[in-house]
Amino acid sequence: MTSRFILICICFLLQNCIYASIPFTMNPGCQLPQCNDFDHTALYYVANSVGDSTIHMIYSSFDELTIGIFETAKGENATINYPRLFAKNYTGAITFDGVKPTNSFFIVLRRIIEFIDIDDDGKLTDNDNITASHWIKDILTNNVTFVKQPTEQPTFVLPLEMINGTLTVDIVYDGTKKRDSKFPKLMTAPKSIFLNIAFQAEGFNSSKTRFAFELLQLMPGIEGTRIYSSRYIDDQYTPGIFNVWQLRTQSPLYSASMLWKPVVYQSEDRTIEQNTLMQIYGVENNFILDPTIDQGIYRSILPVPVVSAFNVSLGQANDGFFTKTNYTFVQFTAGLDLLEPDSTAGFVTVALIVSLALPAIVGVTAVIFMIKRKVSPPSSTDGI
Repeated sequence: MTSRFILICICFLLQNCIYASIPFTMNPGCQLPQCNDFDHTALYYVANSVGDSTIHMIYSSFDELTIGIFETAKGENATINYPRLFAKNYTGAITFDGVKPTNSFFIVLRRIIEFIDIDDDGKLTDNDNITASHWIKDILTNNVTFVKQPTEQPTFVLPLEMINGTLTVDIVYDGTKKRDSKFPKLMTAPKSIFLNIAFQAEGFNSSKTRFAFELLQLMPGIEGTRIYSSRYIDDQYTPGIFNVWQLRTQSPLYSASMLWKPVVYQSEDRTIEQNTLMQIYGVENNFILDPTIDQGIYRSILPVPVVSAFNVSLGQANDGFFTKTNYTFVQFTAGLDLLEPDSTAGFVTVALIVSLALPAIVGVTAVIFMIKRKVSPPSSTDGI
């Protein structure tokens, strides 16, 4: 009963997101019977002109669940070879009139890791005991719903029977610079998306059971990625100074990034009772793909990709929301170029400088005033 109620809540929340004004199309141009069959994997595609470029996005369940963003010259159209896709022969399955994309960036949701957090620090370490790996593969179209608010937006809802849970993943692409109402420090741009992930699990017994996502970033170049953080003043709901984190590609030619805030809110009122925690760690550049597991549509654009892997921990020890509900959620912005938070970074810098300098200014002023009184001659009105 509880699982059904939480699943209804997940669907309600996702239906109330800011959905894309640019519609995704399932298997565009496909004439194969399996493209209309609700018992097969599928590709969801959208293209949008941005300046002198066309931004292409795919959301694919062929093998691994993959989100791809790539850029071509304006007007270049994608040709999709569906016989190759369904045969899992991905190399060359997506082409652009004989030219290569000028930039590309893929995110793969590889697996959910269930582990016993021996150190009780929320992170998966070598000391922790991994109890299960739930690979996110071959999601069928009968696990996908389309929400029309106002246009078609695919949402993957994947039952996780082994832990009596549900994984819900959707992306939001508006094609413009925009902030989300529940995540005011995260801003998308015309070449980026919101990535929403909701997770619910009930089938575990240990109080130290935690879950982590293993995600992959795939990109051209050879430099890999690196995590950065910046300090910002939070909004009126959670006052204080906090970090916004960014995972950037290091290549000067192929820029891309992911942006996130560690505290994630469930609703627009952003109360402390409705937030959950996440942390990203363990970035491993030059990650080696396992050919028996790691196959997906990204190989159509990047036959030999550079891969970075990292973990996202959920349900930390001090996360009261997960403890009470067995439910958690995360959101990123991700895309081409280096994303920046929608925040008051300049104000933070000024505030910190003023707060540090003010005592010194007061002290110097007081010293000057005392010296002036000592060296100034007596006033003519002073008594003898």
